[in-house]
Amino acid sequence: MTYTLNITDDYVTPEGPMPDNAAYLTFVMNMAAASYAKQYAAADKKAGITAAREAYNAALPQPVEAVDAA
Repeated sequence: MTYTLNITDDYVTPEGPMPDNAAYLTFVMNMAAASYAKQYAAADKKAGITAAREAYNAALPQPVEAVDAA
């Protein structure tokens, strides 16, 4: 399955039930992006998503360098 989502700073939550999965996923991602922007004190949702991604990547274990056994 493939969905096209629009994440925008001016997103407004629709009133009433979500008509389909795409609308629901757009809602979820816009709320997550707004949360990231707030958590990372970012200027907008795009910067918030970038900051969250960078924090995630920084938390990953660093690869162990191969030790030359020679």
